[in-house]
Amino acid sequence: MTKSCLKALIIIAALVIMSTAVFAETITFWVMPNPPENLHVPWLDQNTAAFEKETGITVKYEIVGWGDAWPRLTAALATGEGVDVSQAGTTWNPQFGATGGLAELNSSEFGGKQAFMKGTYISTLYKFKEYGIPWFAETRALFVNTKMFADAGVKYPTTQDELIQVGKKIVAKFGEGTAIALAGTNAWDLLHNWSIILYSRGGRLVSKDYKAQAFYSRAGIDAMNWYVSLFKEGLASKACAEYNQPQADSAFASGSVAMCYMGPWNIPQIADQNPDLAYDIVEPPAGPTGIKAAFAGGSNLVVYKAGKVEAAKAWVKYLIRDDVLLSYCKICNMLPSKISVFADTFFSAPKFQLFKKVLAYATAYPPLGVWGDIENAVQNEFKNVVSDFATGKFNEDPDNGTVATYLKRAAKRVNAALAKEWTE
Repeated sequence: MTKSCLKALIIIAALVIMSTAVFAETITFWVMPNPPENLHVPWLDQNTAAFEKETGITVKYEIVGWGDAWPRLTAALATGEGVDVSQAGTTWNPQFGATGGLAELNSSEFGGKQAFMKGTYISTLYKFKEYGIPWFAETRALFVNTKMFADAGVKYPTTQDELIQVGKKIVAKFGEGTAIALAGTNAWDLLHNWSIILYSRGGRLVSKDYKAQAFYSRAGIDAMNWYVSLFKEGLASKACAEYNQPQADSAFASGSVAMCYMGPWNIPQIADQNPDLAYDIVEPPAGPTGIKAAFAGGSNLVVYKAGKVEAAKAWVKYLIRDDVLLSYCKICNMLPSKISVFADTFFSAPKFQLFKKVLAYATAYPPLGVWGDIENAVQNEFKNVVSDFATGKFNEDPDNGTVATYLKRAAKRVNAALAKEWTE
């Protein structure tokens, strides 16, 4: 063997060793309890093993409860320790991006931004840079009890005005509080329900340049007054004023109310709690001028800058692969953020097709680092509005009453948060 051939073999051997060293890594993945544990753990075991076989990368996963997730993830962002890749709620992603602790990603490595639903893709951004990859999505639509509708002789509402009219006829047939179940002061996600109404009236949470609040407006005040009117008109039970969202969901699943805004994850809940319930799912009723609107939520995958970035990116690419993402959505009863996965026959069922249609026009919350401050400000004042109604303190004046007063207070806090966003 010549010296040149021997040298070439040595170089090739060295490259093979280096390649093996790169991929013979162990990364840590934190994921929330999205499906039931009896389905989640076997899925994770099977797919981490398959990924290791393909790449040589070992994935150590930990299922982190939602109650612990925020403090643990923010600590990891600050210290650079503990995790390489994790799930992040869509509203969390921009806030994490603002810390400087996430690796900036390039969506072109993951199929391009056009591969994902628009609303979920927007949630990965912070100041127009990409800090996450969409994973699975959720949106909310109107669930309707078909038997109650038939017995009351009414059709499914397509507008918010029709929902009130239909609701009154249902109440006349079945009694006060039977038309719709709503979340109230104990709902952590109360903002999701109002935002649908706000958007459908042409309103926005913040200005297009993300520098000022926009909800303290005619659209915002009217949207919140409409929500309260569901209590006031007796369409929703007075008990709903203190409900969280799962309580509202359960009221519908029990068959005691005719309507509820819910998501795809509620489908297996109904099958478990009341398998004989006859129900349908329709688009969220449009606003007065015909605008259709919905909320786009879900979870993304984020990579930590201080971690093993390349290996973590490889795991993200595996998780969003069509076959893998499909299998995960099946056990979670969530929607894929990736458009191509909707082509599978699993999503051909009318209920899933409805959610796909809604998700296509759903709006994500503004991708801001101070989103947590904004959400808390609006949600806390929204809870004050509902609380004032429940305790008999509600002032109906559309310009200077309860809603206008609390929204004005929230607007001041939001403007202060936005000023901080653009000066730091």
